[in-house]
Amino acid sequence: MGAQDSEVGMSQERRVYSKFRSPDLADIANMRPGVSKDRIIEAWVATRLSIHQAFFRPSNQLLYFCDTAEGGTSDIVAKTLLSLKSPRRLEPVRIDALGALFVGIKVRVEPDEFPVVNAALRLSGISVDRLEDL
Repeated sequence: MGAQDSEVGMSQERRVYSKFRSPDLADIANMRPGVSKDRIIEAWVATRLSIHQAFFRPSNQLLYFCDTAEGGTSDIVAKTLLSLKSPRRLEPVRIDALGALFVGIKVRVEPDEFPVVNAALRLSGISVDRLEDL
């Protein structure tokens, strides 16, 4: 009985404190005037990145990921896009008004390129979550 109660408590805790809760209108309304919704969502995504997980936003065709210290993830993405004859510049995700702080990297990935990039990342042990409605 105690173990079952513990499991229920854990599932409720995961729901409440899930790091994947998308920003809602209250989050957006609490931001400073003039800050775009895309900037808020980008900051939200960047603060949830890890070296084992990436995010893809189909609405703006951007892939967000956190690189390893050796630059392995960047190499995988860059080489995959190069093999598709679509080399692109990998950009830091800037999360402050001055553009001095950045967390993670972003790159544009076209819809027809995404399955190949996704497969390359998954083979490297990196899961890619699609953020459909953001």
